[in-house]
Amino acid sequence: MFGVREESGWLVHPQGFRYPIADEFLDARAKLAQMDRLGIDVSALSTAPTLFFYEEDAGPAVALARRSNDALAELVAGEPRLEGLATLPLQAPDEAVAELRRAVSELGFRGAQIGTNCGRQQLDSPELEPVFAAAAELGVPLVLHPYYVGPKPGLEDYYLTNSVGNPLDTCVAAVRLIHCGIFDRLPELRIVLVHAGGFLPFQIGRFDHTFDVRTEPKAHISRRPSSYLDRFWFDTITHADLPLEFLASLVGGDHLVVGTDLSFDMADSAPVERVRRAGLDPDGLGATATQLFGFQSR
Repeated sequence: MFGVREESGWLVHPQGFRYPIADEFLDARAKLAQMDRLGIDVSALSTAPTLFFYEEDAGPAVALARRSNDALAELVAGEPRLEGLATLPLQAPDEAVAELRRAVSELGFRGAQIGTNCGRQQLDSPELEPVFAAAAELGVPLVLHPYYVGPKPGLEDYYLTNSVGNPLDTCVAAVRLIHCGIFDRLPELRIVLVHAGGFLPFQIGRFDHTFDVRTEPKAHISRRPSSYLDRFWFDTITHADLPLEFLASLVGGDHLVVGTDLSFDMADSAPVERVRRAGLDPDGLGATATQLFGFQSR
């Protein structure tokens, strides 16, 4: 669908992005075995971000989202250690709201994963606020993941589309959500940022300084951007121990959840070990995830 094809065990996006179709993507037993090897109790699974297809027409995009969510629900059914996160057709906000409600109420999903933008449309667009409002009403978090399709000027070489583009896109999305005032309008909204929040945690002082000396950041909010950090949760994928230690000191362990990025090549191959090396308690982060996503206690 939408030009995606399988080539010799690889799933290939029409723009050339590709990744191997690992058993862990499709087989619950393989996924559970992987989790056992890594010391992971529960995993929240989602559709690969390259398959959001926000640039496509609403009709087939809605159909693909429903099909993807139904397939994921079938994969995790009867597996208490596997949970689902919905994919939503953001280019059709009304249908995205309906699909989120269906995924939570009928499929038992624990939230949704959405892109850090919807094509040219940024997440702080007023047209998308009903999606955030529905998540707040349902009491489920939204996980933001970069959707790297389309041209990325200056990032075409050296895999910078991922290594630089992904954390940059996360930062832009998070800062725009802060500045648009959505957290004041929706006090129950919870947002999860992958890849340890991208550049957001490490540049929050710059955003505060800009707020202090300029009028533009005050258009919709009356307090410093750093005061909204507690509205975000962050995964632990830093690929280095010291940045994770800094992140924990900034936001606290009660706003961290273990991230893996499995089964992609950018995954942390030993996420629980990194958590321990950073001086964090994996069980404590597990308790945070249980509360955040509403997992059953295990």
